[in-house]
Amino acid sequence: MKRLFVGTLCVTIAYCLCLSSCADSEYPSIASISASWLKLKSDMLNTEQADGLESRIEDFRLTLKKFLSSPIIYLYRIRRPENLQILADIDTAADRLNALKDGGGLPLLLAITEIDSDLEQLWLIEKSLSDASQLQYFQLLFFLCVFIISIVLALRGLFGRLKNAEKREEQSLAFSRETIKAQELERSRIARELHDTVAQDILQISLQTEIMNKETDTTKRNRLCDEVVGGQREIMKRIRNICENLIPPDFQRRRLGDALQILCYNFQQRSNIECQAIIQKDLQLDFLDSEIQLQCFRIVQECLNNIEKHSGAAECSVLVHRGAEGEIIISVSDEGKGFAPPDKDSSQNLKEQGYFGLWGMYERAAAINGELTLESEPNEGTTVILRIPQEMPL
Repeated sequence: MKRLFVGTLCVTIAYCLCLSSCADSEYPSIASISASWLKLKSDMLNTEQADGLESRIEDFRLTLKKFLSSPIIYLYRIRRPENLQILADIDTAADRLNALKDGGGLPLLLAITEIDSDLEQLWLIEKSLSDASQLQYFQLLFFLCVFIISIVLALRGLFGRLKNAEKREEQSLAFSRETIKAQELERSRIARELHDTVAQDILQISLQTEIMNKETDTTKRNRLCDEVVGGQREIMKRIRNICENLIPPDFQRRRLGDALQILCYNFQQRSNIECQAIIQKDLQLDFLDSEIQLQCFRIVQECLNNIEKHSGAAECSVLVHRGAEGEIIISVSDEGKGFAPPDKDSSQNLKEQGYFGLWGMYERAAAINGELTLESEPNEGTTVILRIPQEMPL
């Protein structure tokens, strides 16, 4: 293909240069040679125009020599070197005309016929070269168009990749900013929870200890000791709950179903809200890696926290099963007071409206290519549904 392209380019350029040079200079063409020959032949066959035939024959031969020295001859040498002999035969036949012009007869007619035949061959050769060169010109134009289109498509693809890279970079920066904000919010929440629970309990125990040291009555002293011990146990329980919320389960040793069972049990013990974890029998979750299982666990954990803080429900449930299309479905339901779900057109709207927990759940679902649906109405309870495709994207 490369050789064809280069050869076509060279021949076409040579042909175009030859035509341009012949058109813009004194070099004759096949048409001018034929016209000169027709006039000479008419004079030779007309006995009344016999004067000056020698000079007109020389003019015709001079026209042939000019054509042989014209740039278009290079095209003959490249494409039809064997046909150059025809031009030499015409010149030889024209040279014989000087000797035959006075005698006339059959030899003169044979010489004239020979030149006619050679010129007719030149016309055919000229047409063939012209058609071939035009074909090669259009081939070159076609290759050039294909080359330009390929460059345009390549540039377009490169531009698209650059835009995608810029978009991914912007998304990465935005994700980093949101991650930092989420971390700060989580630190603030933990700090508030420690201050409002553990710190207050420790302060209360400290005050009880001071009173106990000053108390001389044995009965009151024993009661204060019991209260201090009970307070210490409550502090340990609160610290354990905080740790359970912060430290993710080890999904290398236990799978998502087991982790959700334990989460629901601890939630029920802590909140006194009856919580059932229903896992479909023989459900296979092997295709979920540790990161996906962790995101699912965190979403369920956030749902249970919201139930404890806002729903006022006496019971709730966590259901894990396979959908009709093979996807994994995790739904968390309660029969609490419900609420009007906020508009989730964008995660930014949720943040601006103060729904940081919902925003986090939608972000976690998007991170694992899942779909999160929130169904709730006032006094009708709430259901959060997470759908995870069976085949995760690479």
